[in-house]
Amino acid sequence: MSGRLHPILAGMLALAACGEPTPTEVQEPEPTGQEPLLIPMVEDNVRDDTLVIQVTFDLEDGTHLLVAGNQQETFEGLRLYHYRARPDSTMEVLARSSPGYDSWTMLPTCFRPGPGDDLLLLANFGERQSWGQKVMRLGPEGFTDLGFLDVAVPEREVLPDTTLLKLGNAGAVARVAGSWDDLRITFTGDSLFLYDDLRGSVDRTLASHRVAYRLREGRVFLIVDGEEREVEPPA
Repeated sequence: MSGRLHPILAGMLALAACGEPTPTEVQEPEPTGQEPLLIPMVEDNVRDDTLVIQVTFDLEDGTHLLVAGNQQETFEGLRLYHYRARPDSTMEVLARSSPGYDSWTMLPTCFRPGPGDDLLLLANFGERQSWGQKVMRLGPEGFTDLGFLDVAVPEREVLPDTTLLKLGNAGAVARVAGSWDDLRITFTGDSLFLYDDLRGSVDRTLASHRVAYRLREGRVFLIVDGEEREVEPPA
């Protein structure tokens, strides 16, 4: 993911230099599936002298989820913490995610595929721009990494002499359908920025309805125009 940093910053890409035109003659239906859960963001409710807390969410089951890094900066960077607040404002940590390393954010978008299911988290990674979404499952066993989605939302910024492309959080426009045995992730909106189409093309802007992901049997598949392409797990 860190290798993506320089193309992004060098990129603030001129719109004319990236992507490809998308067909407009056919009106595609909006994807169906679960929308992100409306999980309230709350004030920090615990004290921990070792952590710098970015943001805290109330899971409304007596536990909370926060994004935090160490007071003393480390190579591992940010993590997600699932915890229960004690009466004395200390934190009973129930689970820690894998680290975010050089990402400045791990902002989670949460889904629950079925009633009472574990949480599916799409954690936005990036710096000034989104690098994509780390997919995690949060259940009684803690956090489980499932894969990475190489997509972002293109956002146009018009300046006096050019039009720039900024890359935003795709978790907010994601929709989830199916069960843990076979989950499908689709996207709403007009277009998506795809970092790698796994067919030799990179940094493409495609209509959102052309792109989806599938999580099945511990494997992640990118779907472009109906064709499934297996995503290699991180080394």
